[in-house]
Amino acid sequence: MKIASMLAWAGVSCLVWTAPAVAAGPPPGSYLLSCTGAAVQGDALSASCQTLSGSFQQTTLEQLGTCQNEVMKGGDIANLNGNLVCVPNLPNATGEAYPQSETTVNGWVYSGNQAALIRHAWSIWAGLTQYTGKVNGTPVRAFETWTTPSNMIYRIQSGLGTDVVKGRVLLQKSQLLRPGSRFKLEMPHQFRNLQPMLKSASAIPDGDTKIFVTVAYNPAAAEHAIRNKLFLQSTLNRYLKEGYTQIPVFPTSAITIKPVYKVIQKNETDGNVKDGIYTMPGWPGTPSPAKTFPEPDWGACVYVDVNQSGPSTGNAIDKGCAGRTASTTFHVSDFIHHVITAQEAPAIASQTRMKVSAGDIAILVGMHVTTRETTRWAWQTFWWSANPDQPYLPSDSTIAAARPQQDMDAESGHYAMALSYQMVAPAQPINGGQSVGHSVIAYNPHLEAGFSPSTFQARGSITQPDGKVITNEYGVQTNCMSCHGQAQYQSTPGHYKDPDNREKPYAADFYFGLNDPSFQGKLQLDFAWSILGNLVLDDDGGQGMVKSKKAMQK
Repeated sequence: MKIASMLAWAGVSCLVWTAPAVAAGPPPGSYLLSCTGAAVQGDALSASCQTLSGSFQQTTLEQLGTCQNEVMKGGDIANLNGNLVCVPNLPNATGEAYPQSETTVNGWVYSGNQAALIRHAWSIWAGLTQYTGKVNGTPVRAFETWTTPSNMIYRIQSGLGTDVVKGRVLLQKSQLLRPGSRFKLEMPHQFRNLQPMLKSASAIPDGDTKIFVTVAYNPAAAEHAIRNKLFLQSTLNRYLKEGYTQIPVFPTSAITIKPVYKVIQKNETDGNVKDGIYTMPGWPGTPSPAKTFPEPDWGACVYVDVNQSGPSTGNAIDKGCAGRTASTTFHVSDFIHHVITAQEAPAIASQTRMKVSAGDIAILVGMHVTTRETTRWAWQTFWWSANPDQPYLPSDSTIAAARPQQDMDAESGHYAMALSYQMVAPAQPINGGQSVGHSVIAYNPHLEAGFSPSTFQARGSITQPDGKVITNEYGVQTNCMSCHGQAQYQSTPGHYKDPDNREKPYAADFYFGLNDPSFQGKLQLDFAWSILGNLVLDDDGGQGMVKSKKAMQK
């Protein structure tokens, strides 16, 4: 059918015959690995995409043009459990550019412009917590669409690499990649060795002290890890044999995150909800003097009424866990949260070793966020706060006042932040500096507060301006940059067989250069402990890879 349109120009009317609209070819994206029949019609992309159960369902991504703009910036179009979802590198929620140049960020750091650093860190949080699509009708935030290590490893081992990014898919339809779950929860590796200490803690409040984490990379970071096969031991060994001292560094737009969750067993008769109330420890602030401070020792409670919706009137923790009041009671909608589906429940139950069923709830209580905007990355960590306007240390009211609340919803606005864009203050250069000045402390209460001196194998001191020499040795004296700066690999046979003891050496806060002698003979991992934590031990004649493939196909 031909369409006639009347155009008038310079007072002259004419008939112009136009050809019918022709659907464009499908755009590139990782969705092509698990979807078939992709077609574009107008501003929408449709396809039949595989679900977690293995079946296929028809799905449509609206506003394709807007999403393709994100893809051009390094984003992706992905399949999440049978749903086409736009996956941006980082949504621009506040208008602040991302990534910032290293010159700009270091200008803020070395001039002591804390206001600019705080503003930038909050803009990252506002961006990654923006809603960007829906999965089976449920809105998902940007960070919930990012790629987990298990998915990246599958793509590496399947030989998929970066052909997807270029729009070339080499696998057969019978080899379609199963989409991963949005949630793959596990106890942090370093916590498994702390379990005896946690069980013997002296003051155990009436609350749930279990936490579970996952790791995810934004599209730019994931593409880099897949293309360079960074999760394979054989790759790291090859770099060492060829004389490299560092893996290929991530692009400046890369972001990696470690979300921290607690699971509310809303529908379990013998779970952690009593009379409709879920209780968890409330963070009371950095202890003074510094000490090992795990959740069972916090001595404060927060109560969540799981049957109420909408914002609560809660604004405080219950110090001493004396009893629930209106000011210490919150609703699930005060947290970023995810209602667990029937498809997800069996896997989460297996991962957490808890009874979990459809309708139970995973609440976000913390998140490490790091961006590769500078050589030493830019570090910010977030945790849920009962009173986000007046958070406890290691955050403060100045940081809280800079929240771009107009660009955040009530859930994402309920979190406190600490940041570390330098190891000590004043800032020292990447190499050739000195461990002098003041400590820069930035840790997550749910992750590092429970670390004792025995957790840290890399040690150093700081000479303060008054000449006093201090040694930070507790989790509440840590700095994400100093700890992750130690991320390194060595090729000693059998060194990484125990997955709970791979991420070593850890460090509390002190300064060291990236050319420190301690790295001699090692391969630096560009601050990415997550590579070691998820490393596939395939450097044994290929048997490790075969076993991993079989395990991932189960």
